[in-house]
Amino acid sequence: MKLSFKNILPILLIFTLLILFAGCSLTPSTYTVTYNGNGNTSGVVPTDANLYEQGALVTVLGKGNLVKISYSFVGWNTAANGSGISQAAGSTFNMGTTNVTLYAQWTTNTYTVTYDGNGNTTGTVPIDPSSPYESGATVTVLGNTGDLTRINDWGASYYFTGWNTKADGSGTDQAEGSTFTIGASNVILYAQWTPYVLRDIGPAGGYIFYDKGYYSDGWRYLEAAPSDQSPGTPWGCYEVSIPGADGTTVGTGEQNTIDIEAGCATVGTAADICANLSLGGYSDWFLPSKDELNKLYLNKGTIGGFADGIYWSSSEGNASYAWYQYFYDGYQGYGHKYDTLRVRAVRAF
Repeated sequence: MKLSFKNILPILLIFTLLILFAGCSLTPSTYTVTYNGNGNTSGVVPTDANLYEQGALVTVLGKGNLVKISYSFVGWNTAANGSGISQAAGSTFNMGTTNVTLYAQWTTNTYTVTYDGNGNTTGTVPIDPSSPYESGATVTVLGNTGDLTRINDWGASYYFTGWNTKADGSGTDQAEGSTFTIGASNVILYAQWTPYVLRDIGPAGGYIFYDKGYYSDGWRYLEAAPSDQSPGTPWGCYEVSIPGADGTTVGTGEQNTIDIEAGCATVGTAADICANLSLGGYSDWFLPSKDELNKLYLNKGTIGGFADGIYWSSSEGNASYAWYQYFYDGYQGYGHKYDTLRVRAVRAF
């Protein structure tokens, strides 16, 4: 049979449609992966130019140069609020049947405030219970809550004067109770120390009136209470000899006081008042010896608060008498133990 063009045309059309249909079915669907900075303040989001077929392996990109001030980048997520599927930089996943958007995830930066004793020999540094802080937060500087002290190898004692952002004090001073705004870095506050000198204020709030020049037997300095402990009280135990209470030199007042307390049960005597004194956070006060009392007299103008009266020492002369000093002219002599004289306590450190 002879075929005409008219008879062939339908066949050609059907064949052409079959080819077109087959061609469409051979081209697979592809999907994209895009990245969103999700509130970044600078930088450019990474770009993945690949087209992925269903099931293809996708490698998650890093953050590039994305920055969000006061935040740190912690990865990507399929939801802006982090409620979707998390994807870490460098991880992989299989492409599904929809385009994917990955949103940058950010966490608030926090910074620590720590304290350094900076050469302390005893005590512990304070620990800030509010640390770490977010950038811009207000920090209240702690005090020397752990009783830090410092004594160097040759016996020089120091007193705590505050904190500084540099160990050598060349940074920013931060006084106890002051506040500062934390920036975008951790902060270390270093204890600052100043050597004690005569007429400084001591640890208990009294004036330093004696420095023996070196640290031994647990002390180097003597400080005096800032005011009298009594305007008039007896030395006590008249006609009773107190064993061991006859020390007169500097450094013997504390032992004199201990011996008086052990050998004289009378309450309210000069030594008893000092031994039971709690002042400036310390309870190691004692009645000064004869020579310690004289050091007090020589510094009375700086220490202040002294009357032009007579003060007891802890140095016993005999069963009936003990040493005193007249603070008007410095005269030292014996007084009857029943005499009512003034009292000023001291302590060693």
